[in-house]
Amino acid sequence: MHLSSSFLSAFLAILSATTTTSATPHSLPKTAVRLAADPTNPALTWHVSNFDIGCSPGGCVYSFNIAGTASANTPGFNTTCNGTSVQDDYVACKDNAVLAQIEPAQYPNWTVKAQHQWRETEWSHYYAFGERNVTEALKTFTITVGEVYGVA
Repeated sequence: MHLSSSFLSAFLAILSATTTTSATPHSLPKTAVRLAADPTNPALTWHVSNFDIGCSPGGCVYSFNIAGTASANTPGFNTTCNGTSVQDDYVACKDNAVLAQIEPAQYPNWTVKAQHQWRETEWSHYYAFGERNVTEALKTFTITVGEVYGVA
């Protein structure tokens, strides 16, 4: 197949739940606390480039680069993601702290989903989720984080 072409400080202050339950990359423990993400935090705007998707009757294959800026409480990342439209869940990118998934939207649109996960200590886990509807012709775009979860 040929391819076609400072919010965590407040967040940590309200976290009081502790858990030893480990979360899988795509599910969260019941003790996770959810907050709306601060859209003005530059670490919560991820930059996607080289978005490419190619389809055949058996499904579609995608590839893109994604980068997130580091902040005082959020590690940065810069990785490549590859997968298919027939996968039912998030798939790890080259940097396993970042996962991605695409879903078809109304033709010719796709929903590109990304998750960034990191740990500060053995018992503190953080997850940020974002998604964006794009067309296959859009090669460069941003994904704004819409939700942040944490277990500490």
